[in-house]
Amino acid sequence: MRFLVKAINDSLDEDQLTYVLDWARQGLQMAQRNNVDTMKGIFNFFIGKAFTYKYGKPDSAIAYYKKVPPYFPDRNRKYNVFSIREIMERYSEMGNKDSSFAYLDTLKAFIDTMPESSPKRVSLSQNIASVYEYFGMFKTAISYYQLAINGNRKNGNFRGLGLALANMAELYDESGDDVKAIQYAKEGLQYLADVNMPYMQTASNIATYYTNLGQFDSAFIYHKIAVERAIKTNDTRQQVVLNSVLGDIYSGQKKYELAGSLLKKNIAALTENGDRWNLTKTYYSLANLDSSLHNYSGAKENLLKGLQIAKEDKQEVLITVGLQGLANIYEKLNDYKTAFYYQGRFIQQKDSMTNEKTKMEMADLEISYQTLQKEQQISLLKKDNDIKTLQLQNSRRSLFFYLAGFLMLLTIFGIIFYQRIQKNKIKSEKIKAELQTQVLRSQMNPHFIFNSLNSIENFIMQNDRRQASDYLNKFSKLIRSILESSRNDVVPLAKDMEVLKLYVELEQLRFNNKFSYHTHIDPQLLQGDYRVPSLLIQPYLENAIVHGVAHSNHEDLQLTVTAALEGEKIKYTIQDNGVGRKQSTEYNLQNKPKHKSVGLQITEDRIAHFNKTEQAAGAICFTDLTDENNEPAGTKVEINIKAM
Repeated sequence: MRFLVKAINDSLDEDQLTYVLDWARQGLQMAQRNNVDTMKGIFNFFIGKAFTYKYGKPDSAIAYYKKVPPYFPDRNRKYNVFSIREIMERYSEMGNKDSSFAYLDTLKAFIDTMPESSPKRVSLSQNIASVYEYFGMFKTAISYYQLAINGNRKNGNFRGLGLALANMAELYDESGDDVKAIQYAKEGLQYLADVNMPYMQTASNIATYYTNLGQFDSAFIYHKIAVERAIKTNDTRQQVVLNSVLGDIYSGQKKYELAGSLLKKNIAALTENGDRWNLTKTYYSLANLDSSLHNYSGAKENLLKGLQIAKEDKQEVLITVGLQGLANIYEKLNDYKTAFYYQGRFIQQKDSMTNEKTKMEMADLEISYQTLQKEQQISLLKKDNDIKTLQLQNSRRSLFFYLAGFLMLLTIFGIIFYQRIQKNKIKSEKIKAELQTQVLRSQMNPHFIFNSLNSIENFIMQNDRRQASDYLNKFSKLIRSILESSRNDVVPLAKDMEVLKLYVELEQLRFNNKFSYHTHIDPQLLQGDYRVPSLLIQPYLENAIVHGVAHSNHEDLQLTVTAALEGEKIKYTIQDNGVGRKQSTEYNLQNKPKHKSVGLQITEDRIAHFNKTEQAAGAICFTDLTDENNEPAGTKVEINIKAM
């Protein structure tokens, strides 16, 4: 029986599940004949594992997992705890939230009794986080994933660390932050090279994150990594999922025929193997493809199919995506009544998830309070032991003296502690205010720096050393200039234009010089000592490049910046001949439905603050340009700031 246990554990570690069910049933028969209770529980656990990971039958798995705890009276035994963990996760897969959370609460009670560095506590924290994530409770999920990351890093459990980082990446993707998702997933991938399934899934996820950002070359690289591992391990289920990922990449590249063929083929394969989560996502991908081809009826049909599965399985995040997609599609079909209905359902679903998050925040506060109480109890017990020691060593008079001194010190300590708390609170509020100001001043840096480093990485991978060196030199010069400018509220206009030129040159390299850049600066501004807020118009240049010229397939694409002195104001004009705002908005709704940008809002606040007005509405003017056929021909933005 012990030999079978070792063999099954080795098979599970290597993802070789072919014989697990047969071996576990043989072991159970032997345990029953010899009446060995612990072995009965262990082999029932392994049978549940086989139904979970080999046959994909969560209901059958749960039935066997529930047989395990009675054989282990000690609730902290490994198989007792792990069977409860498996039941919790299987119920979440089936969308049974109430049952899943009942077992989740049991696990939380277990880990509260474990040391913080306990490997079992770290592992269970990660399992709990995944359930919170499945039901859309992102804030609480992040806190538990962070516990798992810190614990695995401290314990040197690099496989567990890789899994926790990969899960954190998925959570950030579902929250709409693909940049952070890539950062966490790439770090996690290096720790998962010897674990086939998580390695494939993480590489596949990175490909999806890059696709969401429109960086298709990088998406292909990581898709290829996942495919090679799937072929090597003969994992046909994962190959099906990877075909859907490839379909999304083709769709983003506007290779609609290739995308449609792959996605439709995968609908049948995913239906057959019972992977309902990826089946829902594939229906949504088909809907996006149909919408790109203006086949809104087809898009509606695919969204409804995906939404039905998401509702049946209580896939909260995918339900939200489906409702929003249907609201957009019915609007395009001019069925405004139905569009209004689905928009209301979408808002209600988001509010519901928000309420759940609020409840979990309260739960976090309660956990923190309970932890504080336990720490206080431990501290009081220690003090009580000290007092008892003094009672044994000293007379009643000495004891009274020491107790009086102890109480006096405790009172003084309490006063000092209270004053320190108040001082730290004031200091924290001050630091928070300073950090908020710094965040507003550096809003564009994280995404731009990430994209720049990714472009350098692509040049290096393509062995284009000259381009990589040129890009890196310009990038370092730009960062140095930004850091120098950030020390001052205003900089000379001529110097600001030089930094903006560096930024545009980097973007030209990134987009293979598909557009030209021209500037026209009023000589009076260059000759005079005029100063402006640093990089004030950079977000509008970025908007023109990323959402205007980048989406256009026309030749002779141009970006022009004009700065002129008009009375007591400086007038900037940014003009491009890209696709225009309407077509750019449609593209973003189809390809980045969760993406939210606050860069322009922050810039408007800066303009209002600089002009000393309550709002920047009168200082900024957008104009949609058209050609002689009244077709979109780009965008013009005019910005007025006071001259100084």
